[in-house]
Amino acid sequence: MLELFELCSGAWSHLLSLSIGIFQKLSPRTCTSPSLQSCPDAMRDRQELTSRQLHLDSQAASCDPAPADDSKGFSQPPKEGESSDPARYSSRRTASEIHRCRKGQRTDIKPSEWNKFGYASRDDEVLSKDNIVYDEQTVPIPRVRRCDITLEEFQKEYVEKDRPVIVEGACSDWPAMSRWSTEALDERFRHVDFKVGKTDKGKNINLKMKYFLDYMKHQQDDNPLYLFETKVDENNTMRHLLDDFDHPDLFPHDWFGLMNDEARPPHRWWAIGPKRSGTTVHTDPLGTSAWNAVSHGVKRWVLFEPHVPKRIVKGRDVKKKGEDTEAIMYFDFLLPRLKKANPEVRVYEGLQNPGDIIFVPGDWWHGVLNLEDCVAVTANFCGPESFDKIWKRTRKDREKVAHLWLRNMKKFAPRLYARATELNQADGFRMRHQRGPGEKPDGSDDSSSDSSSSDSSSDSAEDLSPEGLSAALGGDVVLGHAAKKRRAEAAEPLPRRRRRETEDNPSPEAQ
Repeated sequence: MLELFELCSGAWSHLLSLSIGIFQKLSPRTCTSPSLQSCPDAMRDRQELTSRQLHLDSQAASCDPAPADDSKGFSQPPKEGESSDPARYSSRRTASEIHRCRKGQRTDIKPSEWNKFGYASRDDEVLSKDNIVYDEQTVPIPRVRRCDITLEEFQKEYVEKDRPVIVEGACSDWPAMSRWSTEALDERFRHVDFKVGKTDKGKNINLKMKYFLDYMKHQQDDNPLYLFETKVDENNTMRHLLDDFDHPDLFPHDWFGLMNDEARPPHRWWAIGPKRSGTTVHTDPLGTSAWNAVSHGVKRWVLFEPHVPKRIVKGRDVKKKGEDTEAIMYFDFLLPRLKKANPEVRVYEGLQNPGDIIFVPGDWWHGVLNLEDCVAVTANFCGPESFDKIWKRTRKDREKVAHLWLRNMKKFAPRLYARATELNQADGFRMRHQRGPGEKPDGSDDSSSDSSSSDSSSDSAEDLSPEGLSAALGGDVVLGHAAKKRRAEAAEPLPRRRRRETEDNPSPEAQ
């Protein structure tokens, strides 16, 4: 339609130009006055034609979108009834890809309204590291240097006491400190799709790394898209990220590892959060604890103790009509308001820098604001200090997961199995295989979903990793590659096995 209008406008302009020229040639014959100004009728006709010419030209100019300024990058072409994206991207394709992701991620606002509050123009104010003011109510999250604490001290002082802490330098020697720079990520994963959101129907929204990095560099959104990938283990290319970090030695237990990756709930995420992005205040599922390690950027954390009511930590009593609740708004005005309205509530705040790992105990409320472009990896886990609580919640809210977990406890971790069955007997809880058809467990949530697991999931020792399970396994139980090796040796013919054992362990005489 725009092209047709431009074509018609051009034709009218050309026709009117010819008309004016003809009029000028004919005017001496129709008006003997030496000056056109001395002939009122002719002057009026000429002014009318010129006015129409200028009006049509201005209409055509207003309908023609301004060309992109290549020196500043490419912006999103304006849609009908929308303003254009103020960000200038390096790639023309980035604009349309970001528009697609915004449209799928949030249906409550238009893609062009992601910057409607103008937080990008207030970065120096809202993202300042000096915004945290400590007093009797707001206290710092405890900090300790990794080189100053032993594993035993850490377990006793923080994990067993459910105390949050930021451990400085706990991951500063990881390869990720260099391999997760934006330049390195662009080179390694440029054409790989990563998850940046979900639609209202739960479908993943994916975006190539090259477009996300272009977006992150130039975006001016109030609450930007957040790359949060859960399937690093399942993608052959993404799996290389696992070589860039180690499981922190501060957290040696993960008893959910008794289920294979296909059966257990999502537990590890790799994330890139542009500045101003973040997560609203929440608790982690099933009462699990979490660790979060940052390789690049700075995160601002806020934590509340588990007993603080949800309505208070969410700021529901202080939120005004029309206000949003995204992380940037929460830290900007909801958090100061709820502090003022609830002076008795203790608030823990702190900054996590590159190389730091934060420990968040189960059931602690926590929220995050990325003050800079951040790259991090985080994981949830279950250890001996929280097993009882997590088992009770899992058996009630995730029936399939609990069934698979208990089955593998019996097979590989008999002491853990004994503890789980003891807890069931203590409060009369019956597992689903112990109940009648259609009978629900007491206090179960009918809306809970076990879509992440399947009864047919394998529970072979070879499918499980021994990581995090050393304290739970039976004495002679081996998992993963060790189990595979043992099975291969058991299937080996006896003469060949004896010959191999002789070669591996020669007698002193032979030496």
